[in-house]
Amino acid sequence: MKKFFVFCLLLTVFSYSASAIFDVPYVGGKYVSLGMANVSEVNDVYAIVYNPSGLSGLKGISASISYSEPFGVFGMNLINANVGANIFDILSVGASYTRSGADLSSTSGLLEEIISLGVGKGFDLSEYVDFINTVSVGINGKLLNLSLSGYELDNSVNKTISSFSLDFGTTIVMLDKSLSLGIVGYNLLPASFSFFGDTANSSLAYSALKFGASFYLVKPYMKVFGAYSLGLNSASSSSLSVGTEISYADTIFTRVGLIDNKLTMGIGLKAPNFEINFGVQNRDALGWYYQVDIIGFVDIFK
Repeated sequence: MKKFFVFCLLLTVFSYSASAIFDVPYVGGKYVSLGMANVSEVNDVYAIVYNPSGLSGLKGISASISYSEPFGVFGMNLINANVGANIFDILSVGASYTRSGADLSSTSGLLEEIISLGVGKGFDLSEYVDFINTVSVGINGKLLNLSLSGYELDNSVNKTISSFSLDFGTTIVMLDKSLSLGIVGYNLLPASFSFFGDTANSSLAYSALKFGASFYLVKPYMKVFGAYSLGLNSASSSSLSVGTEISYADTIFTRVGLIDNKLTMGIGLKAPNFEINFGVQNRDALGWYYQVDIIGFVDIFK
């Protein structure tokens, strides 16, 4: 019975913190602090999570890892690792693993996993259209796993169920790289998950289109971001987010944002071969959600 109440708590947290299962994970201190308004400009390895077209902005090989213990629930955490490479400016590839949930013991837990493989390609159009610099496109294939174990009332639900989906993204950079526009479709293939009963006709996984823009207010020191996410099914809600980033010598960054009227903020430090970011988001009754991440990169494809 104790485990039953634990699962009730976890399911409540999941339903409160996200519009549906397999929502876009809140990973990367930079993007959390910007209120997730970054869809038009993800030029690091987190593109595999937020907008696969951004993979084309990678230089050489890049990797990142981020970690958080959200909501103050014992045993609950979120881990994300990404790796990507721009191969001689011909094609960019990336892979991602995200694990979130609670593994309370070796025999009980509620876990959500996303494994992604993606490609991105950028096209220089400046020779053909004066005000457009580049257009990038990208696609992710995603394996979605949801695991439940230790549920004593009905052993038949103690299992891992899986589905497959796709993300597609595009980014347009224009006006001497002062303005970027982006659009991403998340989980564009129907995905249904059920532990209890028959939901074969119900799409439970988050599915949405996200539109975004970013531009310099004061180039190259201050940039603003905005994004709107449009839910595509009954399991997905719409949201609006904005963010601002101030750069100090392209080394130190301060960021603040809003997503659904919840405050986000953070800081970042960038060096030639690595970047460290920290971001927090107010989750009302669930407290502050934080993300710490490290990004490393080396250009061996010169």
